[in-house]
Amino acid sequence: MKKILLTVAAAVAFSAAGFAQNSQKVTYIKSPEFKNQIYLYGKPDSVETEQWYEIEGRGQFVRNVKNPALIPYLPAKRKANGAAVIIAPGGAFLHHTFGSGGFEAAEWFKNQGFATFILKYRTEETPLDEAEHQAFVAEKMAGYRAGGLSGNYAPQTPDFAYDDICAAVKLVRGHAAEFNVQPDKIGIVGFSAGALLGVYNAESAPDESRADFIGSIYGQLVMRKMPEKLPPLFAAMSSDDELSGQSGFEVIQAWQKRGVAELHLFGQGGHNFGMGHEPYTNALWPEEFLAWLKMIKIIK
Repeated sequence: MKKILLTVAAAVAFSAAGFAQNSQKVTYIKSPEFKNQIYLYGKPDSVETEQWYEIEGRGQFVRNVKNPALIPYLPAKRKANGAAVIIAPGGAFLHHTFGSGGFEAAEWFKNQGFATFILKYRTEETPLDEAEHQAFVAEKMAGYRAGGLSGNYAPQTPDFAYDDICAAVKLVRGHAAEFNVQPDKIGIVGFSAGALLGVYNAESAPDESRADFIGSIYGQLVMRKMPEKLPPLFAAMSSDDELSGQSGFEVIQAWQKRGVAELHLFGQGGHNFGMGHEPYTNALWPEEFLAWLKMIKIIK
């Protein structure tokens, strides 16, 4: 089974932009009911382990995900462009951030004609009690930060997230006709930890489970062993991101030798900017990504 590594960039994703969970109001909510949710490994008897909550000013989160699923956002057939996007939210593999890098992203891509799916991949188990949960997260963050921000610190994580992203691509490709997409135009757009999943998928997945294009949004670019051929990569980050913006760009240089790579390095905006934070220029990345997909002929 493929082992993957979690870089410090993913590990501190939700705190890097100055948001400490224990300093803001946390409200636990009822699990949303998603229409036509598609479970990757069959519908479970219960999903009561999931804990959904809101953090004031930051939107919805979910943790303790044990039953991975795709949440579909499908455009009208007349508007469909023939391509699919699987959105992988960030959250350090401890939770999912379903705000700008989740629900908002899904709506935007759907409105552009993409068959869009939010991947609710499995997360690491965290304590049910909120106080214990915060203590657990704080300890994790302290450990990750102690490793430094050099880009070389990579604590090992379970296989589940990698397995889930590969299963998601395979599922969408296997049902391409049903979703009104072409099987060779299925991509991953990942945010922070989700961006790492996209890159790992491109580097390691078998053909039937590998995406055809990757959008890495504020994911850390750390050099790893790469295959000789890679799908097109679009990367966007802020140069003042204390995590992803400081790890160098060896991955882009290596990727260029094996495929198509495009890097958008914005001057300001920090980490965790989702679909963009105005007035920062990182708010332009969705339109730039769309133009890039036209250039590489994923869409017309």
